[in-house]
Amino acid sequence: MKFNNVIILDKPPGHTSHEITTFVKKITGASRAGHAGTLDPQVSGVLPIALGRATKLLRYIAGADKTYVGIIKFKKVQTKKQIESLFSKFTGVLIQTPPKKSAVRKRPRKRTVHYLKFIEIDEENPRLVLFETKVDAGTYIRTLCKDIGKKCGGARMEELRRTAVGEITEDESFKIYELIDAVHYDKEGKPELLRKMLRTPEEFVRLPKVFIKESALESIKRGAQIMIPAIEDMEEVEADKKVAIYYKDRFVGVGIAKITKKELNLKKGLGIKLERVHL
Repeated sequence: MKFNNVIILDKPPGHTSHEITTFVKKITGASRAGHAGTLDPQVSGVLPIALGRATKLLRYIAGADKTYVGIIKFKKVQTKKQIESLFSKFTGVLIQTPPKKSAVRKRPRKRTVHYLKFIEIDEENPRLVLFETKVDAGTYIRTLCKDIGKKCGGARMEELRRTAVGEITEDESFKIYELIDAVHYDKEGKPELLRKMLRTPEEFVRLPKVFIKESALESIKRGAQIMIPAIEDMEEVEADKKVAIYYKDRFVGVGIAKITKKELNLKKGLGIKLERVHL
């Protein structure tokens, strides 16, 4: 089977995202593989893995917001009211510096914490608190917990699980052993389980759509830009924003709109600047 798909994997703790991605590439026999949104080795949860040509579309998946459920451990016992007050101070736009172990440059960056919710205090060990948070891509939850600790005498992240990448939730994910079984059955001529796991990459490219004419397909394959007369229709979008390009129901690629829907009646000019062709 030729793979140009996305698999939503439930990454187990104890392995790097790269190790899991390499394993998926090996057992499926895909020509290449890549993942969207790296998880620390001890963090579990939603890990989209692209196979084959679908890897070229990963950046349009990886930019999504991330949702996590985790446990923060305080040095001193906090009341629910104190915790909620602390969490409120770390909601909204924050300045974060990536931790020393991260692969990116150690410079302060703006990140948005959309919400940070208290869930419960562990009755047996009241220093442990369960929380849920939705954050911008590239937000470090370990750093967030450490910064919270600076306001209350110390705290650290104890456990973490990613429950969603954008609109992709853990309910859509599959365990490693389920993928192993599916590949085994596929080799025995029973592809149903594996087909259930394989998703088309365009499902995750959630951008406004532009519909082009059939006559433009061949020139697009050769890398030509999309001029206004080649556009059949388009959804509402601001100029210089990313769009998903379609011919009828067929996904063609991703580009940047250089016009708005109101400007479709123009006779000439650049309509869409191509970023990625997927034909």
